[in-house]
Amino acid sequence: MINISHKLLLHYIHQQDYNGWDLFDGLNSTLLQNTPLYKFEFIRLAVIQFFKRSPLNLRKLASVPKGYNPKGLGLFASGLLYSGKYEEAENLLVQLKSMRCPGYSGVCWGYNFDWQARAFYVPKGKPNIVTTVFVANSFLDYFEKHGVAEAFNGLDTAISACEFILNHMVLSEDEDTLCFGYIPGEEARVHNANMLGAALLARVYSHTKNRKYYDKSKKSMAYSIKAMKNDYSWPYGELNHHQFVDNFHTGFNLVALKGWMDSTGDMAWENELRDAFRYFLETFWLKKGCPKYYNDTLYPIDIHCSAQGIVTCLKLADYDSRSIPMAHTIAEWAFKNMQDKRGFFYYQKTRWYTNKIPYIRWSQAWMFYALSFLLSKQNPKL
Repeated sequence: MINISHKLLLHYIHQQDYNGWDLFDGLNSTLLQNTPLYKFEFIRLAVIQFFKRSPLNLRKLASVPKGYNPKGLGLFASGLLYSGKYEEAENLLVQLKSMRCPGYSGVCWGYNFDWQARAFYVPKGKPNIVTTVFVANSFLDYFEKHGVAEAFNGLDTAISACEFILNHMVLSEDEDTLCFGYIPGEEARVHNANMLGAALLARVYSHTKNRKYYDKSKKSMAYSIKAMKNDYSWPYGELNHHQFVDNFHTGFNLVALKGWMDSTGDMAWENELRDAFRYFLETFWLKKGCPKYYNDTLYPIDIHCSAQGIVTCLKLADYDSRSIPMAHTIAEWAFKNMQDKRGFFYYQKTRWYTNKIPYIRWSQAWMFYALSFLLSKQNPKL
């Protein structure tokens, strides 16, 4: 069943040419951009939330074009590498090199839409650390399989991304800790963004032995480890409205910490990782693999949680005997309950309705990456 689900999804992705709408792309509406309303922050936030929450896809009516999302392309490229489709992955990586954000010291990537959050406004093309990390990891995935290719050197790209992080993303640093920001020039502190940055630095350290990357990444990890609660949960961030504990961001944190430990050989936080993973398994999942969104709330049931859940269980398989069976259970629940017969995955199920909009990054890229990774574990020769 997983093979069939994967093939159906890849067929749909090929039909779309990796191009599509995004959960947060409402501000790409040319109708809105051509009115004075666009300059008001509360209008921009309301538009983002409207398109995000509506089960009806009104983007065509609002003249929101489909687009190529760098983070989505990075996930697709990594998934294609896991699937043994190297030439197709190379094409996406070449495309990603042309989508870099100019004007920064080091390579970096952002989203293909203006983005209004409660904490900040980010214009299209401004980089963020999360997108940069996932894209850089796709180049590293290629490098670790093929080394230096004629068209590009994935390690050089990842090194340059690390320099961007160190030059532009440090919010605070003292003798023991460091915190990376999400967006250049913005002060919001988000733990998954901080830890993802640390994990990338550590992964590049494993290839270069650049001690600066190890030292900075360890201080960054120490910052977010201190934020862990007594029950081994993590709040999303430090602002008042960032105190929630949710499924997939917790998964990001766990995978980032595990990746950091694997890359550095430093096992200082192994006990914390083991306990936090147990919390993840016992808090965010129903028995048949249905994901809870928050630690205390089932709805909305979100495909992003399913995808990250598969990845998290596979990456941390050595820490709990339930991991591998759980990854399969999550995958089976997802394609039985969230996959359309045309191949794409739905966005969310709420208490009252299912939102079937086929978001290219949030749903398709993440599930393709997760299922490709799962299948690669079954067939290590890929």
